[in-house]
Formats: sequence, C-alpha cells, structure tokens
Amino acid sequence: MLHRPDFGFQAEGHDLCSASFYAEALDGLGEASVLPPVVFRSLRFSLLEDETIWTRDWVAIGCGHEIPGEGDLLPFTVGNHGIHVQRAGSGLTGRFNKAQHGGCRAIPLQCQTGKKTKCSFTSCGYSRDRSAISAGELGDATPAMEQYLGVQPERLLPVHAASLGPLIFVNLDVAPATDEPAFSGLERAGGFFQTSMQCIASGWLEFAANWKLLGQHLCDGKPVSEDEEQDWLLAESFIAGKPAEVAWLFPNLVLMQAAGETCAIVLQHTALGQTLCRYFVFGDVRDGSSAFWTGEIERRAAKACADHQETVRWGTNFRSETIGAPLPRQSDPLGLWMQRMVARRVMQTPSAPFSQPLYQHARG
Repeated sequence: MLHRPDFGFQAEGHDLCSASFYAEALDGLGEASVLPPVVFRSLRFSLLEDETIWTRDWVAIGCGHEIPGEGDLLPFTVGNHGIHVQRAGSGLTGRFNKAQHGGCRAIPLQCQTGKKTKCSFTSCGYSRDRSAISAGELGDATPAMEQYLGVQPERLLPVHAASLGPLIFVNLDVAPATDEPAFSGLERAGGFFQTSMQCIASGWLEFAANWKLLGQHLCDGKPVSEDEEQDWLLAESFIAGKPAEVAWLFPNLVLMQAAGETCAIVLQHTALGQTLCRYFVFGDVRDGSSAFWTGEIERRAAKACADHQETVRWGTNFRSETIGAPLPRQSDPLGLWMQRMVARRVMQTPSAPFSQPLYQHARG
C-alpha cells in the first residue's frame, strides 16, 4: 500500500472520509445531490476505494469455465493488488501474486497515476491483466510461474475465494465481514441462473467511464427489490423492447436477464475514467448471442461515458458555467443507491492513530 490510511484522504479541499462531505448526497430521490465530481476524478479517492471497497468487499473476478482443469489459474487485479485463483481438485485456492510489483524494486511514478499500465509483468497490481492461464504454462522456471506462483506458492499470502453459481468471487480482507458474497439472496430474488449455467459466449469490452457510473447505467431500470445490508439491487428493465431484469451486486457484478439468457458483467476499473467489462452469457447455444449482448452493453455504456465526461468537467474551465454552481439533484434511483453504497463504506474509514512506525515490520 503506497498511502497510510491514518494520514487521511483529502482532495480538492475536501475530507473524503467525512460524513458531512456525503450528507447532501444521501437525501431522498430528487432531493439528494449527485456525488461531488472529486469522487470520480481524484486519485486520492481511488486510493480510498482500494482501502474501503476493493480490499473489504467480496469482488467478482470471472467464471468457473475459464479455469476448467486442475492447476489452471485465473489472474485478476483487485484495486491495486494482483491476485489469482487456481483450480485445486474440486475447490479453488486464492493467493496474492508473487511478483506484486513485477520486476521493479519500487513502483515507478508512471504506474502511480491510477491507470493500469501495459507491462510484461501482468502479475503486478499496477499493470493490466492477462486472460486465464492453463496449468501447462505454469511449469518450472516459466515466466508465468515466476510471476504468479514462485517456487513455494503455499507461502504466498492467501485470498478468500468462493464459487457461487457459475461465478468466482474473492475477498482480500484477512477477516471478511461475511463468509460469502450475497449472491445467493440475489439469485433467489432474480433467478438469473435457474435455467442454465452453461457459458455460451464471453468477451472483454472497455469504456471511458468511471466504474461507479458505468455500473449505474448498466443497471438502468425501475428498482423492484433491494437489500442494502447485503448490497444488491434488482430492477425491471427492457432489452430489445422486451421485459428484462437487471441487478447490481455491489461493487462490481452486474446481471442482465432477457429472452431466456443471462449476461453477467464483471466490472474492473483500469483507470480513474476507464472500466473493463468482462461479460459472460449463459443459456442455450444460439447464433448471434454474443453480438446481441455486446450491443446492449455498448448501448447502456454510451450513456455512462457521456455522464462521466460531464461529471468530471463540473466546476472546471471545461464547463465554466458550473464553477461555483450547486451540484445537480440525483434523479436516478440506481444512482442514489450507488451513492449510498459508496458513502457507507468510505465513512467507516478508521481515523484512530496507527501505532506501527513507518518502514518497520509488524511486531507481536
């Protein structure tokens, strides 16, 4: 971790952990303001998310079909931490990658901007990920083995891993608040995988929008059920003119269901204003399934990209008319729900003094 949380998180003159900073964004629909733009454009807030969301919540990282064989490995960068999940018998084993900083003794400045860099060391928490790795690529002295496992993988820091339905989740916290993600409750409410768990299509799409705004617009619909304690929301929507269901399991799993198929979208922020969508389509094999869901994701994401541009330019010379103006009201119920999810987490950031000196190993 580059920044100690007890030093606080400030940006653009705001205390990003203060309850007063979020007070206006937590009123009722139409009365609450949108979140301040610093939440979407600040590197400091991204570091705060790493401290309070990505290292605390259960995070979706992919689908079980990506690692079907014994020893297959699925890499994923959670926040600024490179981790992997490996198939081990009938279960999964999660670990932090061996080469957390790639081949660098210290993290280069160009890798500390909040944007994941293209680098041959894909195990690094500051580089872009590669796809799943088959067990055959992890032999002795291979680059993949050196980056991810090392010669003694059993000594790597463990990561909690869970397989629920066809999806894989991880939790980086030493002692997670819950034993597993709230996927089961959402599945009972929405029935997204009651018909089929066969993955018939998958792919990666990337969009120029902050992950929070992208999640909001991908879930565009009329909320019908939610469980704030278990961090999911279910909504009714329309896809291709037909009734559909969409859901958001916070922080990074979006589910869409229409025409007997389910599309699971795993969000992964790759920059302050950039998000990678790993999508998986489940159902009966048919022609055009991938193109259908790609088109729907892109249609919804286009609104998120436009919203992101307007939001991050608020109060700047790019939108001079907004300098000093009050923030707009939040009229989207999905947006208000997202604001509550984010605020609840970041306001819990501990502020008590931290007794461990800098650059000294933990004692006791």
